[in-house]
Amino acid sequence: MTGRMIRNRYELLSRVGQGGMGTVWLAGDTVLGRTVALKEITLSPYGEDVAVQKERALREARAAARIRHPAIVHIYDVFEEQGSPWIVMAYIEGDSLESRIEQHVLSPREIARVGRQVLDGLTAAHAVNVLHRDVKPANILVGREGGVVLVDFGIAQISGESGLTSRNLLLGTLEFMAPERINGHTPDGACDLWSLGITFFHALEGYSPFRRGNYPATLHAIVAESPPAPRRAGPLSDVIDGLLEKDPARRMTAAELDLRLRAILEPAPRPAPRRVDPQPSPRVAPKPAPRRVDAEPPPRVAPKPAPRVQVRREPDDSRRADSPVASTMPVRSRLPAPPSPSATPPPPALSALSVEEVRRAGPVAGGRLLLAQPRRRAASLLAAIEPNVAGPLLDGMAADPSRAVEALTLVPPSRAGRMLDHMTAEGAAELMRVMSPSEGAGILAYTGERVAAGILGALGVSSTAIRLVEAMTLQRACRVLEYTPPAVLAALLAASSDGRAGRLLNGLSRPVRAQIARLTPET
Repeated sequence: MTGRMIRNRYELLSRVGQGGMGTVWLAGDTVLGRTVALKEITLSPYGEDVAVQKERALREARAAARIRHPAIVHIYDVFEEQGSPWIVMAYIEGDSLESRIEQHVLSPREIARVGRQVLDGLTAAHAVNVLHRDVKPANILVGREGGVVLVDFGIAQISGESGLTSRNLLLGTLEFMAPERINGHTPDGACDLWSLGITFFHALEGYSPFRRGNYPATLHAIVAESPPAPRRAGPLSDVIDGLLEKDPARRMTAAELDLRLRAILEPAPRPAPRRVDPQPSPRVAPKPAPRRVDAEPPPRVAPKPAPRVQVRREPDDSRRADSPVASTMPVRSRLPAPPSPSATPPPPALSALSVEEVRRAGPVAGGRLLLAQPRRRAASLLAAIEPNVAGPLLDGMAADPSRAVEALTLVPPSRAGRMLDHMTAEGAAELMRVMSPSEGAGILAYTGERVAAGILGALGVSSTAIRLVEAMTLQRACRVLEYTPPAVLAALLAASSDGRAGRLLNGLSRPVRAQIARLTPET
């Protein structure tokens, strides 16, 4: 319902999101002329008393309002309208980290950049005795300009205030909940760091590590099981291990986490370039010391003539570099002779190619020209060519897939994905066989779903196809597998070893599941 006025001041424009505890609206503040976000708290007639639910809304506003930090959502007002609590807060133009995870695989650097801003916000909250208790990708907003804001303090706990939660009621998202909360221990800032660690894992691997098929199994996994081994090992792996310590006393601290994230974000120092002189530098005679006017010039002493030393020149040794004759030869005599006019010029493939020359050469010849270039030059040429032309050129480069991949991985993944849209499935499959699974999945995230499915079909039931599917996010894998040939799909699910086969199958449409059932023998 849009156009509705709340408190004769806020005009509801559109619904931004909806969850179990309320609905968030985009609204216009007609008094101050600005855009705001309005959270309408949903009061349930079941479970907690209505008065407790209203008090919880007030506490949410109070908890966020006492934290002054750019990474914490700014609260403007809280009031009650027609029996329902409303919270007025700053509107963040962007999307949630959860939606970004669904769209494409995030790099460790991207995750570290978002995570460090969330950590700064949590540190500010903990400094004023506020625990968020529901840190998860859906509650982390990433603005259009890169700013990160932590929202939804609906179940936040303020130290010194009486709790609102029943002893038998666990509020929050279970799969992100710290084990000490499940065990009934008094939580502190470490429980938010655990949830941040689960968020890192989810962003890196594409799924939540302790989520199981039912509530009791998920509880047991959080308390008693170790997180799965990461498929994308890298600088974040140790960070996640440190944050997912079951014992909060042994868990990585906020200070240590900040240092680790800083190290990931700082560029590696480049070694100083070595200066290599093509020939020895000529000796420069030192300048004579300036003469003092008031000093007597020293008497001039005639130098004694140096004894003449005759060097016997052996015919066989006259060209040896270590012979006395060779060591006293002028420097210019050691330089190679200039090329004769009849010398063969360098091949055209190694000269400075232009984009137009590559286009005119066609897919096969153009691909060969690109293969002959240094990989950075080949990558810059590919990036400057339209994807519908670059795709066939990559098909021409598939004769040497390793060289092609060296250039392609230097192109931004979004542009590389559009190039794959214009390749043959077989040519793209050749490149996927050479890439690492994370690189391949990162590029396939920007291709059409049918294109990615065609590439999986060309790969067949192979270790490359299995690892590619495992490196995709769950949502992306389901969308791609929907168009994969049923026989290949059934075999890939059977061969998968990451424990997601059941969830992948459940994420497919009913007709595709029926086809899989017909192809899968009953046991």
